[in-house]
Formats: sequence, structure tokens, C-alpha cells
Amino acid sequence: MGPVDRRSDEELVAICNAGDAHDAARAFEALYRRHRDFVLRVARRFTRDRELALDALQETFAYLLGKFPPAGGGLVLTARLQTLLYPAAKNAAITAVRKARRHAGAGDAELDELPAETPAEGEPIDAALAALSPERREVLTLRFVDDLSLAEIAAALDVPLGTVKSRLHLALKELREDSRIKDLFGQ
Repeated sequence: MGPVDRRSDEELVAICNAGDAHDAARAFEALYRRHRDFVLRVARRFTRDRELALDALQETFAYLLGKFPPAGGGLVLTARLQTLLYPAAKNAAITAVRKARRHAGAGDAELDELPAETPAEGEPIDAALAALSPERREVLTLRFVDDLSLAEIAAALDVPLGTVKSRLHLALKELREDSRIKDLFGQ
């Protein structure tokens, strides 16, 4: 593994868009190294399976690569790269789960259900998080685990900023009121 590339994502994307093949390959590799853990973390949330998450990681970066010349017309970053990678990773993970279930002979009704995020016994925080609606849990995770701003979450989920604010507010309210973890919130 080489040294960490200090160039911004914007600079690396510009090189991928216009650089020669060698420079573009190195810039794309730097983007991959910088964002692979994020993409893998997102994919694991939706697959709950390491191998399927790795498949989603590969699909996500293949999608990103396809945005750059010669295959694509180039990429213009209007926000952090994570706001583009999140929905791509989520969709790749969901597709990987559905494909795996189809190959395993699951019925059609099962294909629409994603793996449940079931907490381990005795894990009150996990149980409280699992009790949240998927939409609220997703916004909470993007904000506090992935450290995206509210505007970045809105862009990643393609929902209005007010919806993100509402979901986050309601998720935090539910957690504060959850008897399993109420004592963790200061009064």
C-alpha cells in the first residue's frame, strides 16, 4: 500500500475526468482507498453478510468508474463523494441480497424483505435502535456513524432537508423515551 494521497476528492475526480489513463487510474485508486471502508460499512448494514457486502463494494466502485471517461461523460461533484456513494452502495447491497435469495430459492415474498437488524441479547442500545423505523434509523446512522451533514443526508437519500430533520428529531425523541436506554441520556 502506497502513501496516503492528500489531494481532495474534487482534485482526484478532475484527474479521473480529464487525466491520462495512468494518472486517472492512480486517482481512482486513491478514491477507492479513501472511500472503500465507508462503502463496505454501508453495504454491511444492508446485507449483514461479508461476502455480499464485498460484492456490493465491487459493484459500487464499478458504478463510479462508469461515470468517468471513456465509458461515461465525467462526474461533477456538487457535494461530498459519499452522497453519491451511499445510494449506490445501498442499492448494490439490496440487489446482492435479492440475487442471493433468488439463487437460494427464496419465494418472491421473501425477496422484498431485507435482513433484519436484530440485536444481540442484552444489548439495550442495539434493541432501541432496531425498534426505530428503517427511515429514522438510516438518518440517525448517516448523521452519527457516517458523520454526514443534514444537507448531505438529504442529497444521499434524495429527500427534502425538512424530511431529514424530522426523521432525525423523531429518532432522537424515541431513543430518549426508550426505557431500555433512557438513563444514558443526561437530564
